[in-house]
Amino acid sequence: MGLITDYFIAGSDTEAARFLDGGVYGAGLDQDDLQEAKGIDPFVMLGTLEAALTELPYAEISGDRTSPVGMGDSGESGIVRVRGTLTTALADLAPGRVPDVAATWGSTEEFGPDADKEEVAELLRGMSGLARRAVVQGREMYCWFSV
Repeated sequence: MGLITDYFIAGSDTEAARFLDGGVYGAGLDQDDLQEAKGIDPFVMLGTLEAALTELPYAEISGDRTSPVGMGDSGESGIVRVRGTLTTALADLAPGRVPDVAATWGSTEEFGPDADKEEVAELLRGMSGLARRAVVQGREMYCWFSV
């Protein structure tokens, strides 16, 4: 059994928390407000992405975690807000930088030795688009996860 993660945008923690039990698919969200990202955990992997996009050291990023917006009764699912600095960095990501950032991010230990650089780049493009949409609309990015 692996980690299932979906990224989405919402206007507030309260709005995001309504997806806690059922997840985000089939919940009536606009498809452009969603990004499937199986196994891309919102803690370590987004921390390494933020470090690749910004000049912040991973140790600083990982030491500044926000509390979950909500946790399922069993503790096997939850929702967390993506750090604002990462959302901004993703929104500002120039398309020409995607291959380099994807190569750096995809070479981290969490992706394993056989990470497909093009798949990582495609995921990064999707996350960047989602972040742009969140910033333009004055909303936040969130991750729904289930183990």
